[in-house]
Amino acid sequence: MNREKLIKAGFKIKNNSTELEIPKSLLNRYGNLPTEYLTFLKNFEEITNEKDTAWFNLAKEFNGNSESEFKWNEFELLSLEWSEDDAEEIKEITEFWNHHIPIIMSVKDEYQFLAISLEKENYGEIVHGREPEFENVRKVCNNLTELIDLLEKNELKNIV
Repeated sequence: MNREKLIKAGFKIKNNSTELEIPKSLLNRYGNLPTEYLTFLKNFEEITNEKDTAWFNLAKEFNGNSESEFKWNEFELLSLEWSEDDAEEIKEITEFWNHHIPIIMSVKDEYQFLAISLEKENYGEIVHGREPEFENVRKVCNNLTELIDLLEKNELKNIV
């Protein structure tokens, strides 16, 4: 079902021939990932838009096996680099990213992402962030299912 909706939204998809294992490093950092996302993550090898300017972070990205020049946590790394060794800012950046897993990365028009919030009060919500302050996010929808529906309806063209 998700596959058909994503194809309708204009994504190129490679399915896994077998269910992929979720990287242990990912589970160690994000121990409370939504079940629907874990299921989604296991079933796809690659999901990109037609121009390859937006893509889902999937198992190979989290394992470091992607051909992309971007790491799955590229925007966290950029924020840390730009923090100029300010200890308080580094703490805030790290805390933010420990509670937000980037699931879609985009370089369409600017660097931006969609992430799942793992914060207690916003658990499962999908948020959007963009440069220059990636950690300043806005809510897009309530969960992954709603995100797939928005993508199918082409309501996030400014991102993907």
